[in-house]
Amino acid sequence: MTLSRRELLYGITGTLAAPLLLGRADAQVTPDIVRFRPEIEPLVALIERTPREKCAALAVEQLRRGVSYRQLLGALFLAGIRNINPRPPGFALHCVFVIHSAHLMSLEAPSDVRLLPLFYALDDFKLSQERDAGQASGDYTMREIRGSLPGAERAAAELQAAMEAWNSEDAERAVVALARQRSPGAVFELLWRYGARDYRNIGHKAIFVSNACRTLHAIGWQHAEPVLRSLVLGLLDFGRGQRMNGYALDDQCYAGNLARVSETFPRLRDGWSSNQPDPGLTRAVVSAIREASPDEACAEVARDFARGKATAGAVWDAVHLAAAELRMRAVGGAAFASVHAVTSANALHYAYAAASDPQVRFLLLLQAVGWMGQFRTWSAARPDNLRPLVIADLEKRVEAGAPEDALEKDLTAIFAAIPSDPTAAAARVFRLARDLPARQSFLAAALRSTAAKVNEVHYYKYLAAWIEDIPLVSPEWQPHVLASTVYYIKGAGDAEPPAMARAREALRAL
Repeated sequence: MTLSRRELLYGITGTLAAPLLLGRADAQVTPDIVRFRPEIEPLVALIERTPREKCAALAVEQLRRGVSYRQLLGALFLAGIRNINPRPPGFALHCVFVIHSAHLMSLEAPSDVRLLPLFYALDDFKLSQERDAGQASGDYTMREIRGSLPGAERAAAELQAAMEAWNSEDAERAVVALARQRSPGAVFELLWRYGARDYRNIGHKAIFVSNACRTLHAIGWQHAEPVLRSLVLGLLDFGRGQRMNGYALDDQCYAGNLARVSETFPRLRDGWSSNQPDPGLTRAVVSAIREASPDEACAEVARDFARGKATAGAVWDAVHLAAAELRMRAVGGAAFASVHAVTSANALHYAYAAASDPQVRFLLLLQAVGWMGQFRTWSAARPDNLRPLVIADLEKRVEAGAPEDALEKDLTAIFAAIPSDPTAAAARVFRLARDLPARQSFLAAALRSTAAKVNEVHYYKYLAAWIEDIPLVSPEWQPHVLASTVYYIKGAGDAEPPAMARAREALRAL
């Protein structure tokens, strides 16, 4: 009789096998399963085997025994890599994407909730594990790499050829060879463009690339091989022709932007990548994203660069403002897409900052403009999904500021209005945003509330994206984007879900 992975872990009686005590014969039921490094494999296996309702207690026990935060973070990330199918990139795979966001939330959160994001990510992995096991394609488990790997002199070329041909088997082998031969920066330099190539499944390919890079920086490059294999499989999903989120590959702005880079980049002036703000240009680009087609918006930005009238900083301001505006406008079926506009802008901006090739950076910037237009176009498929709002005019909609001693009352009113009246909450946040201590107090309160009450991964992804991106936006526009945070955080009326209550109770033992 062939045992499934679930039967192997829980046994015929349905009870959990003793942690880390599987015999050699049992372990060889699936002998080709990918194995991680010996210092982390037992912890990954323990996470995989432990029932969801016992995971919070498990994590506390491991921390008490000396397992470090970084080890637990790495094991949780790798458990998702081994157990969750990266095709399609999204859905259950969010347990992989969210690890970077949870890590950032832990770094930024007040001390009393600092470990809660990691515990939420652990609970979300268990849900994703169950979801993956029930897929029609079967219960996914990553296997050992098969076939011969290309040599050092051919690996980069073979990866690029495989990515262009949508050949997942060759791409896996080539990226493993590169992981063994090249530095992290050199490997990801080859992958940034492919994350930005294809907006289908609402931006998750770019998110996967950027979050894989950031998480590997946190847990160590020694774990890169399985991560990069999962990543290239996700990047190559859907092929060229499958329509998803309103687009096939050739319907998107990528081909046009490749041509624009080829034509425009040789004519760019020195200093094109400057962070120098230009409010007039920023307003014009946001308007183009809102009103023109994605391709027309990209063409307009490329022309401005060719004429020496644009800077990268001013255009990135427009990208983040357009994402924030879409989130503030979106209702109904467009609301979830608008959250991904924000997290995709975050991923593309990170890729732009990390890439070293200036032509790749210019392509990523144009793609960011195009993607914001594609998100807006898809969201507007039903006109009643977008309410009228121009984010650059937000100050006209907000009354004069409250007195300085009203901060505590303002914060109370802000979180009381979430989620029932985000417009009122946004107006209050906009008023306090120009005062740095008040802004920091608001973000601390948002982190505390959202860390403890999260019941869906995008609450972490959305807030983490803005925590990273607000400092990258020019000071003039920071109040505008900060105001948009209230459209997807947890408020005073939101209940603490059972998983977070279990985590909080378990943490009392630390």
